[in-house]
Amino acid sequence: MDKVLFVVDMQEIYVGRGRNTEKYRYNTERLIDEINKRIAAYAPDEVFYFKSIAKGIGGLFGALPKSGTHEAKSVEKMKLVGKNFYERSKPDVMQMDEIIDFLRSRHVSEIEFVGCDVNNSIGLSVITATNEYNFNVYYNSLCIVSPTPEKTMKSREKFKKSRVTFNE
Repeated sequence: MDKVLFVVDMQEIYVGRGRNTEKYRYNTERLIDEINKRIAAYAPDEVFYFKSIAKGIGGLFGALPKSGTHEAKSVEKMKLVGKNFYERSKPDVMQMDEIIDFLRSRHVSEIEFVGCDVNNSIGLSVITATNEYNFNVYYNSLCIVSPTPEKTMKSREKFKKSRVTFNE
């Protein structure tokens, strides 16, 4: 296995019909369709899903959904394949030891990130993947959205310095 797909924060709270449309103003139908195309391009064991889940103080302020709630569920219409499903309370998926161990044991060299919020979860994970673990990262702008598009340009500049490959 050379390449894997990381699907990040594609949850009802961020991209579902009941999301806060003032905060999350992006086109979710297009996003889900594009991500489903990417999922179909990978074998099921090459697709990893990551959900943000409140633990401890994170749940008190409503910043993250609580496990088992509707808001925490994977968004409807997204293809769910394989068995690589992970919950986390920290934004950087590369801080999960079991993920790093798996990637190393399978000799993965490239990670494609897709999902919600390039400036937080995806942004932190991309920088860690390239700078700390020396993975090649593919950035597909058709499959990534952010509630703060103005910050996305700054994130993209950081990514360029970290050897991220862009689809544009």
